[in-house]
Amino acid sequence: MRDLNKDFGAAVSEARRKLGLTQVGLAEELGKTDRSISDMENGKTTPKLDTVALFARRLGISVDAVIHDTPQGDVPFCVKQFFAGMSEEEAAGYIRLCEDAEKIRTKK
Repeated sequence: MRDLNKDFGAAVSEARRKLGLTQVGLAEELGKTDRSISDMENGKTTPKLDTVALFARRLGISVDAVIHDTPQGDVPFCVKQFFAGMSEEEAAGYIRLCEDAEKIRTKK
């Protein structure tokens, strides 16, 4: 059985590092201790839902991607739900918007 605490902790660690944040810096920003960040990243704690949401929002983590097993190349459930009922033209517009945003984000 998967350990969601370890999976979420790994996602926190990876996202934090990609953003160039230290555990101390993230802790100060979110009103936590660096020890609590370390424990979370190592899967030693079970964070409350509001804590998960706080970290996910700040670090851009998809909780859906952490919780659900999504094989490489599969579309996550939340994405399928978002596009459900849209015309191809509407969906294509959103995809272009995301691609443009990614180009802007990676230029930094």
